[in-house]
Amino acid sequence: MKTVRIITIFLAILLFYACSREESTLNDYRALAKELKVNSTDYTPEEWEEVINKYERLEKEAESCHFSKKEKKELNRLRGQCAAYILKSVTKQTKQQIKDAIEQFSDMAEGFKEGLGEEGLEGLFKDEGE
Repeated sequence: MKTVRIITIFLAILLFYACSREESTLNDYRALAKELKVNSTDYTPEEWEEVINKYERLEKEAESCHFSKKEKKELNRLRGQCAAYILKSVTKQTKQQIKDAIEQFSDMAEGFKEGLGEEGLEGLFKDEGE
């Protein structure tokens, strides 16, 4: 009888630990999604790197959890929210990089034209004796 009681207590502790780990992981995802909603527009590239590292750690943590169907649904919804904020940031950064590249190319083209002088490309193909 004592053995049954000990086993029951042990199983209850294991069950409690397992449930608390899943809930803790979900709470971490909730906190990250909320943080991104409030602050993501002001993040620096370094802060985005921290967010991505945090997200990757959460993903590894979630792999070892056993979520109920309801918890999985919420987990996936939170993953989607986080992914959307990350995608917005990447898109914004890419757009700025393209603008910067176009500006740089335009400035280089202007300098190239100035460097060729009045003769332009024609001057490149003339022989010195002509």
